[in-house]
Amino acid sequence: MNSRRQSVIEGLKQAAWVFRAILLLAGIGWIGLFTFSPIQNQVISWFFELPARFGSVVLIGPSPTLLTLFDITNSQLFILSGLLIIPYWVCLGIIAGLQQRLYHNTDSNQDQDFFSDKAAKQIRWNIVILSIILAFVFWSLLGPNFIPDGRYSAGAYENGAINNLRQVDAARNEFVLEKTPPTNYIVTEADIMPYIKLNSDGKIPRLGQMRYVLNPIDKPVYAVLESDCRFPRRGWHEGFTFTNGTIFRLP
Repeated sequence: MNSRRQSVIEGLKQAAWVFRAILLLAGIGWIGLFTFSPIQNQVISWFFELPARFGSVVLIGPSPTLLTLFDITNSQLFILSGLLIIPYWVCLGIIAGLQQRLYHNTDSNQDQDFFSDKAAKQIRWNIVILSIILAFVFWSLLGPNFIPDGRYSAGAYENGAINNLRQVDAARNEFVLEKTPPTNYIVTEADIMPYIKLNSDGKIPRLGQMRYVLNPIDKPVYAVLESDCRFPRRGWHEGFTFTNGTIFRLP
């Protein structure tokens, strides 16, 4: 039991050594990017960008990718990813220390060899290899999934609301051209129903609990959301919420 505890402690020491080295590498890269960005030299930018991004990905590990599976906001994701960095590296150190212990016997000579410089370097390499594999497998193969504004995204919802609003505005214009009401006349949804393509329920198309404000004919139309509309997280995107009272206007 004592031997196992010693191997864990040695693993933690070497994990701290690797962590500091990668943190220094990433720090130099980011400082270089911010320092030399005004020069706009492609070679210099690439020289600093590679260690900056590589170091950051390895330091953070798979935490952001795993957190995207939960319905949390991007702010919560970044905060939790930062908080999980130290526990993640503690786990790497423990795993590497115990892994190295498997290659040694329990007699005194082997135990003494376990704490040699050669063994320490081997533990460091185990940590480096394990951290790189975990980080890039999760980031490259399993995510984060950068999805465009698609069917289930907030951007798609907003685009759909604006498209519906365009139809309502066009229908109101047709009503005004045909009926020529007075300028201060407030158009109603009943007025524009003959001039717009209705949905399958025979109603003016709308997304969720959305109310159209048609206004007098000399003012633009807009739409108001009357209840919260929540989009759960999918991939990298934030779990968007359109709150009650959100206004959609034509661009």
